[in-house]
Amino acid sequence: MKNLSRLSVLFLVVLFVAVGAGNALGASKFPEKAVTIIVHASAGGGSDIFARTMSAAFEKDKLLPQPLVVENKPGGSGGVAFAYVAGKKKNPYFLVTAVTSFMTTPLMGITPVGLKDFTPIANFAFDEYMLMVKADSKYKSMKDIVADAKANPKKITVGGTQLGSSDSICAYLIEKAAGIQLNYIVFNSGGEVNAAVLGGHVDMAVSNPGEALELYKSGKVRILGVFAEKRLAGAPDVPTLREQGINVIYVQNRGLCAPADIPADARKVLEDALHKYTQTDIFKKYCKDNMLTEAWMDGATFGKWLEKENERYAAVLKDMNLIKKK
Repeated sequence: MKNLSRLSVLFLVVLFVAVGAGNALGASKFPEKAVTIIVHASAGGGSDIFARTMSAAFEKDKLLPQPLVVENKPGGSGGVAFAYVAGKKKNPYFLVTAVTSFMTTPLMGITPVGLKDFTPIANFAFDEYMLMVKADSKYKSMKDIVADAKANPKKITVGGTQLGSSDSICAYLIEKAAGIQLNYIVFNSGGEVNAAVLGGHVDMAVSNPGEALELYKSGKVRILGVFAEKRLAGAPDVPTLREQGINVIYVQNRGLCAPADIPADARKVLEDALHKYTQTDIFKKYCKDNMLTEAWMDGATFGKWLEKENERYAAVLKDMNLIKKK
């Protein structure tokens, strides 16, 4: 009996050790593989640069034990990427770039997914948009634009990307605030818009700082105004629209979302690592070089901000006749 008892105790010890080891080996520690950032636009654009800069920083500073890899899925005004990531429900290994189109594309019915299909992870910065003309343009200020547009409705052409984009919304907000009508011309990409301005094919264009500044610094374009509350540090000579009598402020956010219902612990790991990224020299330089305003929001804060902005965009898009009024 004594030997049997000892055998029983030994068996239980071995069993507990085996179970404990199994639990240790089986326990997952996120992330166990690379996390993929799906960029909703083509390579070379603002969102692509945003994601690849982040990926490089994570690699350099080892902010996660696994890398962030970038994959572009352009198309459908971002709808292709949004639907793809929404289809990865509960999977924390996918993130998607979330800017204006993250809200406007679903609102216009281009994709069936919406905010409910995602987990907000973080917001990083705001782009304050600019209005630019060719360097030798006859338009020297927004007052020139307004005066000519009032005398000649729909004569002044504005280049931008698809209807419902930040570009088109900015143009519409100017029309509404100044009481004018412009002729908005759609192009396939920001690069095409810039080429149209430089070639004199359109009178002006809406652009984010990252796309406009290099042309401005090289003397190829003149920036008439910025859609910001105050002048930008990198372009102190450029007045705001408000200074010129047009009461319009517009910013585009730069954030990341994951699929819906990802594990809470994985969300926390991502959020913490991304917050550390905003403290790095790479992020600080990225914001400075592209004249972005730092605007960190954690997941919960970003989620509330998205809901509020979604309501605002719904109203604007209805006014633009891009979605049906109920």
